[in-house]
Amino acid sequence: MVFIRAVLLCQLRFRQRAFTGIFLLLLVPVFLSGCGNGYYRGPVSEHFDGRRFDNPWAPMPNRFGEFLKWRLTADRGYWPESVPVEPTLPPERVTGDELRVTYVGHATVLLQTAGLNILTDPIWSERASPVGFTGPKRVAAPGVRFEDLPPIDLVLVSHNHYDHLDLPTLKRLHQAFDPLVLTPLGNDAVIRSAVPDMRLTTLDWGEGFSYSEQVRLTLEPMQHWSARGLFDRREALWGAFVIEAPGGPIYFLADAGYARHLSEDFVARHGTPRLSLLPVGAYEPRWFMQQAHMNLAEAVQTFLDLGQGHAMGTQHEVFAMADEAYADPRRDLQEALRTRGVDESLFILPRVGGWFTVPPRGAVTGP
Repeated sequence: MVFIRAVLLCQLRFRQRAFTGIFLLLLVPVFLSGCGNGYYRGPVSEHFDGRRFDNPWAPMPNRFGEFLKWRLTADRGYWPESVPVEPTLPPERVTGDELRVTYVGHATVLLQTAGLNILTDPIWSERASPVGFTGPKRVAAPGVRFEDLPPIDLVLVSHNHYDHLDLPTLKRLHQAFDPLVLTPLGNDAVIRSAVPDMRLTTLDWGEGFSYSEQVRLTLEPMQHWSARGLFDRREALWGAFVIEAPGGPIYFLADAGYARHLSEDFVARHGTPRLSLLPVGAYEPRWFMQQAHMNLAEAVQTFLDLGQGHAMGTQHEVFAMADEAYADPRRDLQEALRTRGVDESLFILPRVGGWFTVPPRGAVTGP
């Protein structure tokens, strides 16, 4: 009996410490921001009111009550505990206008073109969470082992949610490769809190950055939001990246709700993308997710709005972030492509570790 009481007391103390740690972590933005913005200070614009960012065409309401309702009524479909992954070994470089694309997992994609190695929203951590003992846990190992990565030149971080801005991974990348990180306004404060000497460039919507004579990047609007705690909602900006490189533009649209006019604006400025990376996860239930996460029908419509080209779905078969089942995105994509009469070879949903190439012209090829 004494032993059982001791065990129960230890469990209680652990839970109290865990709760206290999470509570303090969530309070950090309060102490950082006070009554202002703890991440960014800058001029007022159409999407920044001096304190918070927003989508002018679709303002994001405070949905904490709806979030609690979702969590209390969530009915998640089946996800396996783990799935086998055969990691790929990418080449050190890809030159010229060839484009090699590797699905590392979730929103992490390795893009290789013009002698440049680019990672999008890299996460090699076991969980997409502020803490290591709880939160969404990966069911699939990364499709490229960290030690097998080629030299990483450039990292794109779209926004500060934990499944997209993973500080432990950024720290590892900095130590291994010292890449340049491009990210929207305000996210540099989060990154520098963990990696003070990381090479960083921040961009506002519409701003560009020339990496070389061949490669230029631009941050475009996307319909989403940001937060890393309970009290820093929309204090850092979010955005989609355009990579203008030999062979045509590459569009990295991370988490995003459907917004047709943004695709039309993109085409007007950059033309039809050579490749679009479009999110296909975290879309159920629609009553809660629709404003910030497109479903597969909307992802296919976005592909059509962009003028087609080629597309790859991201954010599937790694982390269970919402209520759809593990197998739903693949099934829903096939249905959406058939409904719209789109060739399935134009919109790819690779397995984790899968890769393919996108020539400047012609069909996608690969194993």
